[in-house]
Amino acid sequence: MKTSIMLWVSKGARPVSAQQYHLGGEVTFTHRLYRLYHFGLRLAAALLPIRTPHVYAGQQALSQWLCEVKKQNLRTLLVVSDPGIVALNLQQPIIAALHQQGINTVLYSDVEANPGIPCIEQGVSSFQQHHCQGIIAIGGGSVMDCGKLIAARIARPSKSLQQMQGLFKVLRPLVPLYAVPTTAGTGSEVTVAAVVSDHQRQIKFAINDLCLVPKGVLLLPELTLGLSPQLSATTAIDALTHAIESYIGINATRFSKAKSVTATKLILTHLPLVYQQPNHIDARMHMLWAAFYAGQAFTRTSVGYVHAIAHQLGALYGISHGLANALLLAPVLNAYGQRIDAQLTALAQQTLAANSDAQDMRAAIATLLHDCAIPSTIAQLRQEDIATIAKRAIAEAHPDYPVPCFFNQHDIETILYSLLPQQQHSKQTNEQQSLTGQYR
Repeated sequence: MKTSIMLWVSKGARPVSAQQYHLGGEVTFTHRLYRLYHFGLRLAAALLPIRTPHVYAGQQALSQWLCEVKKQNLRTLLVVSDPGIVALNLQQPIIAALHQQGINTVLYSDVEANPGIPCIEQGVSSFQQHHCQGIIAIGGGSVMDCGKLIAARIARPSKSLQQMQGLFKVLRPLVPLYAVPTTAGTGSEVTVAAVVSDHQRQIKFAINDLCLVPKGVLLLPELTLGLSPQLSATTAIDALTHAIESYIGINATRFSKAKSVTATKLILTHLPLVYQQPNHIDARMHMLWAAFYAGQAFTRTSVGYVHAIAHQLGALYGISHGLANALLLAPVLNAYGQRIDAQLTALAQQTLAANSDAQDMRAAIATLLHDCAIPSTIAQLRQEDIATIAKRAIAEAHPDYPVPCFFNQHDIETILYSLLPQQQHSKQTNEQQSLTGQYR
C-alpha cells in the first residue's frame, strides 16, 4: 500500500501523508441535524420525478430537434448566447436552420461569465418585448444557467431571483427550453440547478427546482472544436468534480454512482486526447456525454466543499467556475484524507484497474491536473480574504451539501492557505513562526 499522496499538482511536489493532512473536526449535534436533513434530501431525490431531457445526438440531431420544435408551433425563440459564441458564429447554423423552417429568432448575446442578476433581467425584457414562446441556450454553463433563469422569471414574474434562491421556489412549468452545450463541463443541460451572481453582495447563489431541467438537449461536438486546450480542460474538470463529489457524498445512489463512474472513466480517457488534439471530434463527443452523465449524477446527490469554495472564488475574483474547481479538487480530496478512501478505492477499481486503490485515484487526478497545466496556487487569492471566503463556503455547504465529513471554518482556511501564491504563503508561514516563537 502506498503511504503518501501529493498535496501539490506541480512537478517536484512534496508528498504529504493523508493522515497528516486530513481535516474535519468533531461531529457536533448540529452536524447530526444536518445528517437528518440530508436523509430527507435523499428520500426526496428518490421520490421526486427528475426529468431527463430528450437528447438529440448524432448526424441527424439538428433535423430531429427542428421537427420537435415545429410540432409545438413555436413561432419565435429567444436565442441566449454570449459574445464569444457570437464572435465564432457558432449560433448561426442553428439560427439559419430555424429560419428555414419559418421560425423566427431573437438573439440575446450579452451573457457574461458568472452572469449577474441584471444580465438575467435584460434577457427577460428581451423575451417579453419580442413575444417569444421558447428559449434555446447556446453556450457554456453561464449561458445555459442564464436561459434557465430567464425562463424561471417568465414563469414567476412576481418573484425576484433572490426570492427563488434555494429549493423548489419556482414550482411552475417553464416555456419550452432547449440547451446546446458548447463546453463539456457544467452539466447544466441536465440539472435542476442554475447559479447566478449577486454582484452587490459579492456572492453566488443557486436556484434549484425540477422545472429547470431543459426540455431537450442538442449534443453537437462540432461546436466544441474551437475551444482552447485550457478551456477544454477546466470545463472537463468541472464535470469530473461533479462526478467525484457526487460519488463520495453520503447521498450517492446506485444510479448516481453508475453515472459518476461512466463520466469519470470518459474524462480520464478522453480529456488528455482532447487537450493534445483539440479537433478530435470523437473525443469531443465523449466529453459531451461525460458532462451529461456527471450532471445526471450530481443533480440527484448534490456536490460538496470543492463547489462551495469555488463559488466564492468566482463571486469575489471572477475566476471561471471550471478553473476554480480545477484548482480546488486535489486539495479538498487530500483534506478529506482517509475518510473517503473507501469511496475512492471503489471508484478507482471501476475506472482505472481492478486492483487500484484510493492512492491510485488521487494520483490519476493529480497527473491529469498536471498534464492540463492547472496551477498549484490561486494567483488572485489574498490572505486577507481567506476568512471571508471560508465563512461563505461554510454557509453555502451547510446544511445543503451531503458531504462525506464536515469541515469547519479553520479547515477551509487551511485549504485556502495552501493555495496562496508562493510569496504570500511564505509571508504567512513566517508570521506564524514568529508568533510561535513569542510564546515558547
